Amino acid sequence: MPSEKMKYSYLPVHPEVWSVPRFLVDEEKCTGCGNCLVACPCDCLELVDGKPRYIQGMACMACSACVAHCERDAIEMQGFYKVDRGFWKTVNFQPDDGYPMIPQVEGIEGLTPVEEVIYKRRSNRIFSKKPVPDELVRRVIEAGRFAPSHGNCQPWAFIVINDREEMDRLAKAMDPVYRNLTGFFFSGKTNKITRGIISVLSHLRPNMFDHRAMTGGKAILQPKDVFVGAPCLIILLADTRGINMPELDIGICGTNMILAAHSLGLVTCWLGFVIAINFLPKLKKELGIEWPYKVVSGIVLGYPRVNADSMVKRDLPRITWIKGGKKWTEMP
Repeated sequence: MPSEKMKYSYLPVHPEVWSVPRFLVDEEKCTGCGNCLVACPCDCLELVDGKPRYIQGMACMACSACVAHCERDAIEMQGFYKVDRGFWKTVNFQPDDGYPMIPQVEGIEGLTPVEEVIYKRRSNRIFSKKPVPDELVRRVIEAGRFAPSHGNCQPWAFIVINDREEMDRLAKAMDPVYRNLTGFFFSGKTNKITRGIISVLSHLRPNMFDHRAMTGGKAILQPKDVFVGAPCLIILLADTRGINMPELDIGICGTNMILAAHSLGLVTCWLGFVIAINFLPKLKKELGIEWPYKVVSGIVLGYPRVNADSMVKRDLPRITWIKGGKKWTEMP
């Protein structure tokens, strides 16, 4: 008899153990513009009679991108993505349905400009075609250059592709990686042998085989645009010799960059999918990527066609306090 963790390692065939938020549309406000469909990273929505609807059975990330990109405030999501049992059981603390007010922190009267940007800045997936001047791209990278890093190793390098035609060529080259990977993953719905292999791989590489990630991977296959219409791409590389955790340093560096971009009137979106480059030797050579560097992530940037900045709900924090010889956990 397989353990519960192994039994529920492949979620696409166990809809009874996972659920997604309720997707609600105010049909009087909704114009059927389709912004929410374009913004959805998992391709979970479709237009029915001119109104967006959630496609049953899709693994929604509960990221609220559809909500943030709706200019008519016509969409609401109630609840969160949740797995009840098994290897993928969710452990976050989730507040009641609805959207939070501006975060309240005891002892302050208002938010600083930095706090407000952190709370309201959203990944944008609907870009204007207006090109980004090279000088602004340099300013964004400068913000990354001044990020803290372990041992001050500064284990980063950047590839800037500020050319839409070159980005299209890159997308075409990466497409087979995700086409084959997602094809293999979803074949487990009907192939028990494949399902068993994926169940094992899920325990070994959970970051890759979460079915939300695979749903997102399927959603970017051509003819869709992995770069969501942005005019500029920055690929973030890590020096694998960096002290301690160079990939964490790259995350800190990238966060500096997206906040700086926001301050310059640009919008951004993280794109982890560019790690596909690491599996394409010919493409790595063309891009000049050599050891000790590897691709960790990417950021697309440009000017917004839709303003997505807004407050969205987040899981509540679990905080353990240690103070004055006492230790206690603050449960939401």
